[in-house]
Amino acid sequence: MALLPSMRMPIGDFIRRRPDAQACVACGAELPAGSVFCPSCGVRADDPDSQPLHIVDRITGLFNDRFIRPVLEDELARAHRYGRPLGVILIGSVISESDQTEISEDDEVLRLMASAVAGTLRDVDTPGVLSHRPPQLLGVLPDTDIAGTAHAANRVLVAINQSLAGNGHRAAVGLVCVHHGLRLRAGAVIEAAGRSLRSGRPELLGR
Repeated sequence: MALLPSMRMPIGDFIRRRPDAQACVACGAELPAGSVFCPSCGVRADDPDSQPLHIVDRITGLFNDRFIRPVLEDELARAHRYGRPLGVILIGSVISESDQTEISEDDEVLRLMASAVAGTLRDVDTPGVLSHRPPQLLGVLPDTDIAGTAHAANRVLVAINQSLAGNGHRAAVGLVCVHHGLRLRAGAVIEAAGRSLRSGRPELLGR
């Protein structure tokens, strides 16, 4: 009898799966059934000597602040080396004064924001959590000019505000496009994205 596509599994994956594993040996987080890697800390579920990497934010499932900054550093170096633009968006949440509904907790807002961002950005883009309070997300968009960054920011803004509708929050987005002419560091780019978030005006860096 032929196996259905969903029933085919490489023998190595079958051996590595541990249906009896309920908690990560490194960080103690609960493991989904059949997991090979812990979704909270990234280590292998079947390696008792693993140490937690702590690259994943436990509330959202996105990369955390410790990991998203090195990702941005790497992309800045790559953009400079190969002469490609780099887009960066910073997404924040603000309380809507005109909305009289109940104000949701920061963790719930962050979770809704992260889900909307992850479902909107491209596969080649990298979203991560920059801070929990206030909720802030960072999106790193390789090979993206100012027009593409603005387009992505608009799509993200619409998706997040649809997710936050009725809970007393709305989204704001700051955007930066980095030109390859100048080698910049992640801290300077994030600072520029923060200025853009507050002013509502995009920033061009490196020209």
